[in-house]
Amino acid sequence: MIDEPTTSPHRTRSVSTSWIPGPMLHKRRRIIVAALGVAAAALLIGSFFFPYWEVVMHAPQYPQGLSISVYLNKVVGDVFEVNLLNHYIGMEKLQDAAGLERSLALYGLAFVGLCTIAFVFSGRKTMSLLAIPALVFPLAFIVDLSMWLYRFGHNLDPRAPITFTPFTPKMIGEGIIGQFSTMGSLGVGFYMALLSFLLVIAALILRFTVCNACPFRERCSITCSHLFFWPPPEYQERLAKRQ
Repeated sequence: MIDEPTTSPHRTRSVSTSWIPGPMLHKRRRIIVAALGVAAAALLIGSFFFPYWEVVMHAPQYPQGLSISVYLNKVVGDVFEVNLLNHYIGMEKLQDAAGLERSLALYGLAFVGLCTIAFVFSGRKTMSLLAIPALVFPLAFIVDLSMWLYRFGHNLDPRAPITFTPFTPKMIGEGIIGQFSTMGSLGVGFYMALLSFLLVIAALILRFTVCNACPFRERCSITCSHLFFWPPPEYQERLAKRQ
């Protein structure tokens, strides 16, 4: 009778459930990683439908201003008027810029989105390299846009009616081009891609904490079989021993 309290149902239940917070914590972290990855992919693909860069031009003859919005696959706004003005200084037509990039934009976004989703389901930590395209994408857009702005302002046709000193249109903020004042700004689409970048960073950090604590990390497969399910008994036992 003296030893009875140690084998009481209450005592047994206290010992057998001591490992539960471990699996629950790891499961929650896995679900958060998955949610962050899916949200990042959705934001990136959704950004295709919003402008990445916008510029507004003002001059005495255009008091209402001329506006241009640059999407990943098209240029919209007062394109005809701006092209007409650019013709006088020997600048190329706006729609001639980034032809290859615009034709591949949708496929590229789909590829980056799929890589991000694959990163969520991957098992080995080396598969985290699949998150790199989503991290690189916003910077790649800035670099590509900078290159095209430089090219447009420096490859002026010498046979143009007006001789103009080569220049680089300002990407962000106020600039001056002849008698025009310009105001460039990054668009909603770019900020969606940037938010996707931040979500992937958060998912990567959390993912490493999950993988480092996983007792199956030495024999992990290409895909994580325990991503959304309760850990198997072996996983529970090994976690219990760690605590």
